[in-house]
Amino acid sequence: MLEITKEQEALLRLPDPTTFFPKLVQEIRQEYPGRVGHLNDQALMDEVVRSHDHAAYELRITSLPVLVRWIKADVAWAKGLRANPGADVWMRNAKNKNLAAADLLSNLAGQ
Repeated sequence: MLEITKEQEALLRLPDPTTFFPKLVQEIRQEYPGRVGHLNDQALMDEVVRSHDHAAYELRITSLPVLVRWIKADVAWAKGLRANPGADVWMRNAKNKNLAAADLLSNLAGQ
C-alpha cells in the first residue's frame, strides 16, 4: 500500500493548476493593475507559475488562502519575495510553514 506524508497529502489537495492559474492571473490583474500592467498575459502567467512552484514545492506552503496571498505578494505588491534571503531563511526554518508565511505576509502588509 502506498503511504504519503501529511505534507504530500496537503500538496495533492491544492487546486488543479490548469484552472487555478488563469483565475489567479485574472484576479491579480484586477487587484493590482498598476503593479502588473507592464506584463503581458503570458509573462504574468509565467510569474504566477514560478511563484506558485517556489511557494508550494520549495517552501511547502499548502494552505490555499496563504498560498494565494503569497503569490499575489510575490508577483505584485512585494515583488520578488521568493528571492528575499531573509524570507527564505524564515520560511525554511519554520515548523509550521503556513503559519510562518501568514505571519510574514501580515508583517509585510503592515509596513
